[in-house]
This record gives sequence, structure tokens and C-alpha cells, in this order.
Amino acid sequence: MTDSPDQDSLILLVEDDVDDANLIRRILNRAPISVDVEVCGNGQEAMDLLEASHASNRGRLPDLILLDLNMPVMDGNEFMRVLRQHPVLPAIPICVFSTSKDEQVVNAAYENGANVVVSKVGTLEGMRKVIETIVSFWFSTAHQYYVE
Repeated sequence: MTDSPDQDSLILLVEDDVDDANLIRRILNRAPISVDVEVCGNGQEAMDLLEASHASNRGRLPDLILLDLNMPVMDGNEFMRVLRQHPVLPAIPICVFSTSKDEQVVNAAYENGANVVVSKVGTLEGMRKVIETIVSFWFSTAHQYYVE
């Protein structure tokens, strides 16, 4: 988490599709609040980054994780299970992006630790609205949790 509310917010985007990651990053860079974005291509890369940030006294932890479910190496569900069992990192909020609307997929994401599951939208304008809503909620409405 950020050290203080005055710092830019940090979002960890865990997405293996380069086009989706670039699109989401561009939308986040135009958000009404200042957001730094770190991108990892799979759950293992994300866990390695989080562990390194936690181990370093100077490392920043994300305020929010935007997570794809279907990825190589470590998928989103496994990533959430590992993160939620971590002794220090389990409180980081996770927003899952999924192309599936299947009830079992959505329920599994919640059971594995998602705070919210959002459907990926097929249009640029739709995706922009979804991401802006997420940013507005997590950084303007919800109270953030800060690790000391």
C-alpha cells in the first residue's frame, strides 16, 4: 500500500495479454487521479514482485490489484489463494477481470479471494467506463488499508 494518502496510488495489473494490458494502462494513465501502474504477465511474476517489495523497506505495495484469471505459469485463482495465505500481504484488494460470465467461474474467483469480479467489456468506451468506475470507487469512495 502507499505510505500515505498524498502519494500516487499504485495499481498492480496482472494480465498476460499485451494488448489488454496496454489498453488498461492507457486508460489508467488518463484517470482523474494520479495512478502508477506496474504490469506483470502472470501470477508468479506478480508474487515475485510483491515479495520483493515487501522484503525491501523501500518497496511499495499496490493499493489495488487488477487481475486476469486465465494466465500461464500461475493463473489468477492460484495467485489469489497464495496471496490470501501470505502472512503480511492478504489485505491488498483484488479486482478480477474476466471474459467469463459463468456463475461457477465468478463464484470460484470470490472463493479464492477476489474483492470484486468484473466482466471485461468488448469496446474501448465500455472498458474505459468500467476502469474509471473501479478507480473512482477504490480511490475516492472506499477507505484504503495501509501497511505500516
